[in-house]
Amino acid sequence: MGKRGQPPTTHFVKRSIAFKVVQYLKRAQKLGHKLTVRQAWLKLSELDKTKTKFKKKGFQELINLHYANRTERYREFAVHNLMYRENRIQFYKNHIKKFVDEYLDFKETQFKRRFHSGIASILQKKKKTK
Repeated sequence: MGKRGQPPTTHFVKRSIAFKVVQYLKRAQKLGHKLTVRQAWLKLSELDKTKTKFKKKGFQELINLHYANRTERYREFAVHNLMYRENRIQFYKNHIKKFVDEYLDFKETQFKRRFHSGIASILQKKKKTK
């Protein structure tokens, strides 16, 4: 008997979705707006005026990739289900929060690794000894 529940999502899809949400946050900050992660997600997943498809072209493909491990029938159902705001909020609670947290943790460790290696680490050591 196998594991129950949704099959795992690929690392690429998690990072791509999280990157786009964080990108929305940074753009809003540059313009002087204050957005939460949830608001940025809802902005990314907005529908066009006809309410038949998503505004962002690549968003549909990302969601299809997220559900790639499921059957075709379920994938169509899940993507159609994301047309409703309540379901997008639930998707945020279940998935996006984790994706963004993992992405930000990765970026932080990447920064620390770069800062504590190479020329930056030499300069940092010299400052401590003074």
